[in-house]
Amino acid sequence: MQPVPEVGDLVRDSATGRVGFFVRSASGRFLIRAVHGGPGPDAEWEAEPRDVQLATPLRELRARAAELNARSRRGLN
Repeated sequence: MQPVPEVGDLVRDSATGRVGFFVRSASGRFLIRAVHGGPGPDAEWEAEPRDVQLATPLRELRARAAELNARSRRGLN
């Protein structure tokens, strides 16, 4: 059994191939927030715990850089 990620950990949902930040566990599922966040139906999704793994260091670096770039474009430094 895999350990539950901590809030804010970058994870990969292998069922969808999406990467996001772990938000919480509820009703036996994980809630994940997209790296770029924002409003809309794709900002958060639920995933089966068995499909969620911590992101590799390279994937984490890329995702965090993408988030910083998006925030910079929106003027949210």
